[in-house]
Amino acid sequence: MEQRPSWEPGWPWQDHLATYRTEEMRTLARWIAIGASGSVVGLRGSGRSNLLGFLCHRTEVLRGYLPPPVFDVLLVPVDLNNLPDPTLATFYRVLLRAFYELRTRLPSVLQPLAAQLFYENRAATDPFLPQSALRELLFQLQASECRVVLVMDRFDAFCRMITPELGDTLVGLRDSFRDTLSYLVGIRQSLIYLETLELASDFIRLLTTHTCYLGPLSEADARQLIARHTKVAGALPNEQEITHLLALTGGYPTLLKSACQWWLLTANRPPSERWLGALGGEPAIQHRLHEVWSGLTQEEQQALSELVLGQERRQGAVALQLARHEEVIHALSLKGVCRQVEGRWRCFGALFEAYVRQVGGLSRGAIWLDEQSQTLYHGAVPQDNLTPKERSLLEFLVRHPRQRHSYTDLIVSAWSDEDRYHGVTNDSLFQVIRGLRQKLEPNPAEPVYLVNWRGKPEGGYLFFPEGRPQ
Repeated sequence: MEQRPSWEPGWPWQDHLATYRTEEMRTLARWIAIGASGSVVGLRGSGRSNLLGFLCHRTEVLRGYLPPPVFDVLLVPVDLNNLPDPTLATFYRVLLRAFYELRTRLPSVLQPLAAQLFYENRAATDPFLPQSALRELLFQLQASECRVVLVMDRFDAFCRMITPELGDTLVGLRDSFRDTLSYLVGIRQSLIYLETLELASDFIRLLTTHTCYLGPLSEADARQLIARHTKVAGALPNEQEITHLLALTGGYPTLLKSACQWWLLTANRPPSERWLGALGGEPAIQHRLHEVWSGLTQEEQQALSELVLGQERRQGAVALQLARHEEVIHALSLKGVCRQVEGRWRCFGALFEAYVRQVGGLSRGAIWLDEQSQTLYHGAVPQDNLTPKERSLLEFLVRHPRQRHSYTDLIVSAWSDEDRYHGVTNDSLFQVIRGLRQKLEPNPAEPVYLVNWRGKPEGGYLFFPEGRPQ
């Protein structure tokens, strides 16, 4: 079946009430009002694309959130994942096409210009031509005092193919039209986990200074979703069944949709008190739960395991790790993964909590150094089986996390001057890295702690002590 473009009219946002995602819409409206750029971060199935589509296409709702005085704002959805090739000329042409497709929302005097510039440059291969056309359009919008927001969903996927030139282009556009242009990007996880990222650090700060985390729906939105997805049955679930659906899924969009599908297709449904076991065994539900779980870091997974399994607090250095878990749980609450219920932290829904009980014990946790005892830990487990070189290299990485380290940097950190004088090859480093991965990684073939990056004149490694999401 042919997949529809992500921004095609007719998606569910047309059916959403004006109160859909009220808190998130209020946050994004504040950013737009002050001309700020930012990121909407949501795990798989959180409804990130739905929210950004609602924001772009339900402009009458957005106006209700904008503070006075009312100003003209144009939200331009840009599908960067359908770039035919990652060249500057293609990138500028895609931006021109995005304005052309929304030309009816432009000031009437600029609508012919948007069409003319797109048609004149749609086959251009020299990037200067579509770039000049785009700048002309932005200058005209600036003169009309129209604020422009480029909305780029799945931006993290685009970043895996981005070139330094494309990254510089985004920075340059923003700098040239600072009072007119801003960016709103949708991502599944923090940009720091993209080892191939070629964006300037100033631009990364621009996108990450303001962050809106997307988690489960509010109860009102979740009830609307249930009604929308079960109305084909002719009779909606009764109030007891709705209450159980909300408690089991926590209102997490894809889980709730899958649960509604199960409700529709199961002719002889068991009593609602047995739905947890019935839904938990459904392959579609298991798949959705795995997607949420794999979007968390190893440290977040272990913190949730401690929370759900109720492991006893230990004394000594490991108490420091447990204190770190409390910080992680608080951060997870901002993402909507857990919440406080009657004074204690709980996972967002019973299905996810049951899944954590099932798989949580397999998570490794963060790699960290107890400064007092100078002991390296992996989660709660001291790493006493490291060779001297593995210990030296890992300690250097723990002290310098989330940075690109070249092969040369790592050799200097772990080998003595005398060793280097006699010669240390990259193969010697690779052997130590291989040993560390065998001891630290859940799957050495798909590392989450020690990650390769490729550069010129030489590559190297990034170290994520928390174990990046898969």
